[in-house]
Amino acid sequence: MPFIFLHEINKFMKRYISLLCLLIGVLQLNGQIDNLKLKILNRKHLLNLPSASGVEIIEGDIYVIGDDSPYLFKLDEDFNIVDRFLLSGNKKTVNNRVPKPIKSDFESIALYKDQNGNAFLSVLSSGSKFKTRDTLHVFSLSEKRIIASKNIRPLFEAIRKKADFSTDDEINIEAFAIGREKVFLMQRGNNNTNILVVINRGGFMNYIFKTNSPLPEIDVRSFRLPSLENTTAGFSGACLLPDESRLIFVASLEATSNSYDDGEILGSYVGALKLDSNENNIETVLLGKGDNAVKTKLEGVAVKSYENNTFQIVAVSDNDDGTSVMFDIELEIER
Repeated sequence: MPFIFLHEINKFMKRYISLLCLLIGVLQLNGQIDNLKLKILNRKHLLNLPSASGVEIIEGDIYVIGDDSPYLFKLDEDFNIVDRFLLSGNKKTVNNRVPKPIKSDFESIALYKDQNGNAFLSVLSSGSKFKTRDTLHVFSLSEKRIIASKNIRPLFEAIRKKADFSTDDEINIEAFAIGREKVFLMQRGNNNTNILVVINRGGFMNYIFKTNSPLPEIDVRSFRLPSLENTTAGFSGACLLPDESRLIFVASLEATSNSYDDGEILGSYVGALKLDSNENNIETVLLGKGDNAVKTKLEGVAVKSYENNTFQIVAVSDNDDGTSVMFDIELEIER
């Protein structure tokens, strides 16, 4: 075959691949890729809620934590702050924020109910630093107070071992969900792999509430998330669908190589992870409006309501400037 003909074929293939990548990018920016479609319905900038990192919803009340705030915030459906509750004994705030070296780094929150129907919020530090970021708090919604606290550094270290982390790999748990039978934690892969940790709920609860209870057994699965501008997305928040068939997650794009330093915010994905499959079955869609990616760092997500395959979700965003943004999003999942 003549060389000039091969050259023309190569030129055609490169042009075809470029057009295909452009088409995929356009689909992502318009909120449609794989089997997911999303639409931003509303957003609100909150000046008095710093660094939102997790959200849960129960009976119309919205509860939000911030990674450098000592408080659990209660919001109404219009995203107005109506109350707040102290989670951490550290009140050394500067401009309403606990300084980074000493903050508890509350990165995830999970709602669950006991066998009597009582509701609790479990608030978890990231584990990214010893001593200050090791704690899990259990907050009773009926009593409006913390009923249990535990240093779970041994669990973090067990996850490191199970995931075969190197000595340089950092724990950075940023997503947390509690189901009827399983507990799910998600490791944000800033400098290593994005990981899903699965724990039996009974073993997890025994470990949290019973003195000298052994570490629960854990399973780990690693996932490859999409990239944008040479930056790979990292798990940053999650919740279960009501039927617990999937985890809905958010994964932010932040140009940083570690769990401590902030970086340039490039955007965020909303995704769905099937739990009844042994395969890495993930679908994602880039958060966008029109033809533009929204350069925001989504850090938490919760389902507000649903009808058939369409879910109204609330997502929270950390602006890295002491403020936060709340999003109302419509997410359609084609089954």
